[in-house]
Amino acid sequence: MALNKDVLGAALYNKAGAYNDKDIDNIDQARQEFWKGVAEEIINHLKSNATVTVPGTGLLSPQGPVTGVSTTGTIL
Repeated sequence: MALNKDVLGAALYNKAGAYNDKDIDNIDQARQEFWKGVAEEIINHLKSNATVTVPGTGLLSPQGPVTGVSTTGTIL
């Protein structure tokens, strides 16, 4: 599946919902945990849905043009 704003948006919405209407003793710690959760959702979405394609030709290196076969992979 390709990157999807609806899927990512729902995941972020659910992550934010876990922090709404919550008694918080340490606001700085709660903020840090919230943003770590947001970052985790974004990273997981990219790892699950992003595809990287590297062309086998058309690139240049210091030794000259790159030749080969195009390849596609995922982000680990």
